[in-house]
Amino acid sequence: MKILFRTIPLVALLSIGSSSLVYAVDDVAATKHNLSSTQTDKVNNLSTEATAFVCGFCHSPHTETGGPAPLWNRGSSAATYTMYSSATMDMTIAGAPASISLACLTCHDGTVGFDQLINGAGSGNYVAAGADQGWTFNLNGVPTTDTMPTGVTNLGNVLTGDHPISVTYDPTQDTAFQSVASVQAALQLYGAGSDQVECASCHNPHEATNPTFLRVGIDTLCTTCHIK
Repeated sequence: MKILFRTIPLVALLSIGSSSLVYAVDDVAATKHNLSSTQTDKVNNLSTEATAFVCGFCHSPHTETGGPAPLWNRGSSAATYTMYSSATMDMTIAGAPASISLACLTCHDGTVGFDQLINGAGSGNYVAAGADQGWTFNLNGVPTTDTMPTGVTNLGNVLTGDHPISVTYDPTQDTAFQSVASVQAALQLYGAGSDQVECASCHNPHEATNPTFLRVGIDTLCTTCHIK
């Protein structure tokens, strides 16, 4: 029995008793989201030598305050966002980012430091609103800002040039879209009704295989939802 247990694939163990999508390629330590000293590609990726705390840049086991993601460990952005215009599409768009998208934007709107954490590594560092840990980050071996550098990954607060987020996915409002069940089989929809399109619908922040953290290959990503 012991031998059998040790040969069960990890993905199978993680999927027992869970209805969530499970990804066998999750390995955040091998991605650009690893901002710690364990980052192996320090030429192309941001990293800090201040801590080996890989998961702690986003999560901590004792910080749950109802944040936008489980055990969320980051300070909140105070930005006001300009959303994609609902006048250009049939489906309902929220007036502000919701759900998991708020978690993504705490780095990707460029206003919150990577090391602005609710619970820093070690003990005695809990600050309910999050606090700047004062860590230095490097890119190409050169110290840089502790917020998202200017570029395609810095979305800012005007989101009209990006794919709409916080959209209620409803193909009955537009027949040029696949069924909800079909989308849920490949991507991730959020919210109480499991019908909200958010940043993490297309991107899995722990994905170590597909480029830009995509949940599926770029060749099939768009047609997972859109009928074209």
